[in-house]
Amino acid sequence: MLGKNDQNRDLDVFELLDFLSNSTRRRILELLSEEDLYSFQLSRLLDISPRIIAKYLSELEGLGIVSMIERDSDKGPTRKYAKLNQSFSLIIDVGQNTFDVKYVPTDETVVELKEEHIKKQEKIRSQITKELSEIRESIKEKAEEITKLNQQRKNYVQEINEAFSRFNNIIEKTVYDYNDRIVIRSIFKVLINQPENKVSLTALARKMRLWRGDLGERLQYIAEKTELIRIETDRNGEVWYSI
Repeated sequence: MLGKNDQNRDLDVFELLDFLSNSTRRRILELLSEEDLYSFQLSRLLDISPRIIAKYLSELEGLGIVSMIERDSDKGPTRKYAKLNQSFSLIIDVGQNTFDVKYVPTDETVVELKEEHIKKQEKIRSQITKELSEIRESIKEKAEEITKLNQQRKNYVQEINEAFSRFNNIIEKTVYDYNDRIVIRSIFKVLINQPENKVSLTALARKMRLWRGDLGERLQYIAEKTELIRIETDRNGEVWYSI
């Protein structure tokens, strides 16, 4: 569960991925990224019934990505516009022993420029031209940086996968029981994020959803059989493992 919406409900990144699996929904987000639109405009642009558009906007509002805002209209009653209220990146890593989906807010600030105000003040046009040039250069610069970062991420993910592959080769050559290899891999993955390079029996049993006694006996057996696992007990009687 990642992110927060206006209702303080956790944003489920997989719920968001499910929403984006539909091309029409993605097209709605694409249009809203350019400017705020009301339901009938979206219906006309996409040639889809207003009922379906309303359903999709409601789903986006529920996810916390879109807000519905009433605005006055020169041609009739007030209209409810759909407005993007957050920007984010979705990063998906898939590889051997790797599956991770990250929701990364990008804290974009949207500046609304009123067209009628621009028409009335000529000097603002010059300012806007300058700002657009700066925005264009800024986007170009950041896009180049993103390209570099994506390549760097690709290299890091490849190196991680290669490291896991080397680890698996070692385990497969030294540990012959499949279930024992699962246990050793689980310990290794936990140890990667542990500064002291060790994990307690209690934490490991909770993560693996196994009974503490059974897991402890199995780890003792693996340690004696393979000598890959080191075991120590602290003053409180807690058992710790390292590789």
